[in-house]
Amino acid sequence: MTESLRRENAQLRQSNKLLSEENAAYLQRLAEAQQRVEALLAQLPAPEDETATDEAEAIE
Repeated sequence: MTESLRRENAQLRQSNKLLSEENAAYLQRLAEAQQRVEALLAQLPAPEDETATDEAEAIE
């Protein structure tokens, strides 16, 4: 029984290592995607004065 628990423990450690590496890769991809989105948002024109927009919508 002890040997089977040791084997299971080794398998779980290996699975944990692989999942941790996969998680780190996903976090890196997420950070890269966030940088791309922020770069795109920086290229958008500044919004118009919201007060003027709200007043125009109220008139309609």
